[in-house]
Amino acid sequence: MLALASAAAGVFILLVVLRAALHKAMDFVELQGFVADYRLLPQAWVAPAAGVLMGLEFVLAALVALPVTRGAGLVGCAVLFAGYAIAIAINLSRGHTRIECGCGGAPQMLSTSLLVRNGVLALLAVFAAWTVPGALALPESLAVIGAGVFALALYLLFEQLNANRMYLKKRGSL
Repeated sequence: MLALASAAAGVFILLVVLRAALHKAMDFVELQGFVADYRLLPQAWVAPAAGVLMGLEFVLAALVALPVTRGAGLVGCAVLFAGYAIAIAINLSRGHTRIECGCGGAPQMLSTSLLVRNGVLALLAVFAAWTVPGALALPESLAVIGAGVFALALYLLFEQLNANRMYLKKRGSL
């Protein structure tokens, strides 16, 4: 059962990273704005850093998708999620909360809930890397893919609920 959970976590992480990479690729100018808003780099480095982040996410997705590089890709994803959490934490400590995270999907302003989310994603990636599943039969593979897609659906729901919560909080409705 642990191997199936690990494989499902790997599918979920793959989908999250691929979705983020695609979001970045769809609007590279917007991505540069998000990177600039974090105010962690000189302006001259913003566009190259945005390109590196987008490319890194595509590379990590490819690594996770290939069985021979799955573990390394998942560890890379954990490091990436931790890096994003550090960037968020730095800005929260500066009081910069009116920055859209740039994660893709529903717009979300920086908050501690994003720190928690990235921590959970990093832990899931480490779990999936640490527990390498063996060869799976077709029914097991289908179950793992279904579980990964279901986890992504829950993740997207969480993101939308978090975005709604932040919007209502900003309006004073909460």
